[in-house]
Amino acid sequence: MNRRKSVPLKPKTVVLSICVCVAFCLAGIGYVWAKTQVWGLSREIKQLETRRDELRRANDALQRTYAAMCTPRELDARVKRLNLGLTPPQPDQIVRLAEPFPLAEQRIQLKIYAAGGAE
Repeated sequence: MNRRKSVPLKPKTVVLSICVCVAFCLAGIGYVWAKTQVWGLSREIKQLETRRDELRRANDALQRTYAAMCTPRELDARVKRLNLGLTPPQPDQIVRLAEPFPLAEQRIQLKIYAAGGAE
């Protein structure tokens, strides 16, 4: 019968085994930590997207309200309601300013700029 003799463990083998186990443990801990971070960030992104959507809806509602408040009918009603005493201007109170025409050189530069020229 051939029996194996018990061989004592070598320190090099023990240290190598411990290093491999530690490496696997650290890799597992790192993996779980990374997954936890990803989960937390995805949850935070979802909350921020929800908040953004709420703010967009509120902004749209405020824009509609502002547009309604700026209509001539609403402005006239507010002037009457607040007793501001404002009336439309008389034709002789309106001053019209003529738009100055650009000089020939400025027109050329504007055409070059509008066409995407370098200068």
